[in-house]
Amino acid sequence: MEKQVIYRDRQELQAADLNNTQTWADEASRHLVTDAITTERQFVGLTVTARSATEIEVAPGRLYDGSSGKVYAIEAAQVHSVFAMLPLQDAKWLAVSAFGQEEDTDIQPRDFLIDLQTREVEPEAVAMQRRRVAVIHIAQGLESPTPERPEPPTGYTLLAHVRLSPTGIQEVVLATSRRLPNLYAVERRLSAAEGWITSAEPRIAHIMSDIAGLGEQMATRATLTQMLQVAQDVARVKERLELPDDYVFYGADHFLTEDESDTSYSGYSARVDEGIRPPIVGHATQALALLNPLDPEARVSSAGLLLPAYTEIPRLRMEKRRGEITINAYQYQTTQMVQRQMSRQRIRYGETRTACTNSGFWRGGVFDPITGIFRRGDEMWQIDPLDVSRFHHPHAFLRGTRIWIDNYVETYWEAVTTTHTVQGSILAQTLLMAQTGWVPSVELFVTHADAAAGLDVILCDAQLGQPDLQRVIARATLAPGAVTTGWLRVPFADPVLVESGRRYALVLVSGGAHRVGYTGGTEYTQGVLMYRQDGQFFVEAAERDLMLRLNFCRFASPRAVVQLQPLQLSGGIADIDMLFDGVTPDGCDLAFEYQVGGQWRPIIDGTEAGLASLPAMVPLRAVFVGTTDLMPVFRLTGSQVRVARVGTNFTHVSTARTLATGSTDIRVRLLLEDFDPAHHTVGCRLLLDGGPLDPASSRDEIVDGRSRWREYRFTPATAQTGYRIEITGATDDWRRAWHVAERYDLAL
Repeated sequence: MEKQVIYRDRQELQAADLNNTQTWADEASRHLVTDAITTERQFVGLTVTARSATEIEVAPGRLYDGSSGKVYAIEAAQVHSVFAMLPLQDAKWLAVSAFGQEEDTDIQPRDFLIDLQTREVEPEAVAMQRRRVAVIHIAQGLESPTPERPEPPTGYTLLAHVRLSPTGIQEVVLATSRRLPNLYAVERRLSAAEGWITSAEPRIAHIMSDIAGLGEQMATRATLTQMLQVAQDVARVKERLELPDDYVFYGADHFLTEDESDTSYSGYSARVDEGIRPPIVGHATQALALLNPLDPEARVSSAGLLLPAYTEIPRLRMEKRRGEITINAYQYQTTQMVQRQMSRQRIRYGETRTACTNSGFWRGGVFDPITGIFRRGDEMWQIDPLDVSRFHHPHAFLRGTRIWIDNYVETYWEAVTTTHTVQGSILAQTLLMAQTGWVPSVELFVTHADAAAGLDVILCDAQLGQPDLQRVIARATLAPGAVTTGWLRVPFADPVLVESGRRYALVLVSGGAHRVGYTGGTEYTQGVLMYRQDGQFFVEAAERDLMLRLNFCRFASPRAVVQLQPLQLSGGIADIDMLFDGVTPDGCDLAFEYQVGGQWRPIIDGTEAGLASLPAMVPLRAVFVGTTDLMPVFRLTGSQVRVARVGTNFTHVSTARTLATGSTDIRVRLLLEDFDPAHHTVGCRLLLDGGPLDPASSRDEIVDGRSRWREYRFTPATAQTGYRIEITGATDDWRRAWHVAERYDLAL
């Protein structure tokens, strides 16, 4: 109550004081209705039902007038006859409504003092109670074969519509939209809605990223018309390369590797890089690094992974405790696991990066693109020849006019792995991931911590519905004493990319008596709780899930720009070659930009003229584009950037050719791309034991506007059983680059 009447001992009491007591209490009650409950006219109870064919009954209830805060009541059920309102032939609707009015009741005889001196009184019958009563009103609609529902008069609150026929009441339609919600019922509904939001909101919030990724995938699909054109082109190539019936030797080199290049031969000076090209005459190598280690736009993990600035938010929550499990209650064992590393991307850019058609042979399954493209200079690993065909499928590449881009579409590859050995009991929770995103940490609910034991937390694939410890993608180790009770946050060295629609497993390994909580049901994880024994996983309980939280990165902005250390090369930069661990999810984009003459230029096709002036130093920055839920990333640690200048001429020598039968007719066919006779020269000789042999003749076969086949014919005086092929080339301007894409040689 905002106001109160103050009563004191031996104080005169007036009628106004008593009236104020109830008046002010009534005002406070009306304020409560208006301020906190409703500002509309609504009702509780007052349910209208058909008591008989010609009677309706209105149940007890209350009418709330939100505009004034007054509450009007019907204390006992009321019966109203509609017999006189029945239609004669068709049908009609009635609108049953209520309005409030105040009435004085409870008439009682009371004495009134009429003479103060003699104390004479006079009796009078007066009302002793004022009630706020809800009054029922029935409005009739027009009789019609298709009657319309009438509206109640202005200021009245609709309770129900009643449909009448000549025989009586047909149906009663309650006006549920005008009912006043019960606060407890609202709280129950809100709790249910919040529970649903907790589980569904992360999936819904991420749908923009999923749609963007799906759109990008669809854009890369080839149409049927395009595939038919490819088939026609392949048929033409097969016909063009038909070999003579009487050849005694055939050799080919697509210049993807140096396997058929004699780099140790005297005078050799060439670069085999998807074609024969002039060698590099100056270069410098450095790692990608932040210009400002405290850049607010960037966040670097403990393992050197660079992400745009982000905060952590939980998206998957399993928080209702139903019991606890002791980890070391299961078999103690020694387990080996293989952790995959983040796959790599490579960007090569510059005016000398002419696109070579032989890059398509990377997909043939014969050449190893993983070793040839993604291996850094200080590494020695190599893909097993038996596995080359399996590795080339996830390799995606783009060859533009002046830019080459390669990436491995599988996020974590097995080209580079690390083997770990862990000891202890193993408990695992599988789950189906509902959204794609970066997971920097997980949280477990520990009910008891063993101070003498550590804990390994492992995230791995679960392709067959159970943990695959040969496909580990993240691992965190907590030392003894680091495990604490309550919600325990376990950060990974790098945020981990999880993809929607894939199954993962969170594996706990410990020899200690740590106890972790579990919750009931598997509705949200769509997984199972498992343990490992004798090298096999078994279901611990099909109706349980570990209590856990998966924390995801929420990025500050869908676009972020991070300044990097500048690139430098004495004498000038003409070519940029970047190799790094990185992932660009579907719907996202990672771009690098360099600055020349005060202008930032993206490293994309068509901007290579920025390096024409051979700048000795160029500022560099990375531009991340995605959503607040999903962004591209790359690793600074171990990255390699080579800036270089290239020469204007080359000399390439093949490995030795050995013929089973001597030949006096040897032909060499070269595929020259971007070759312009006005600015370029090319030559070919056979290197024999007796000295070099020039061709007897040559001829050109134009393929298209940028490609031509040049065939050289050699006719040695005596039959030759062995030779090498020397190819020379030059350009009058380093910016007018060209290359030899393929070489075929036949001995007839």
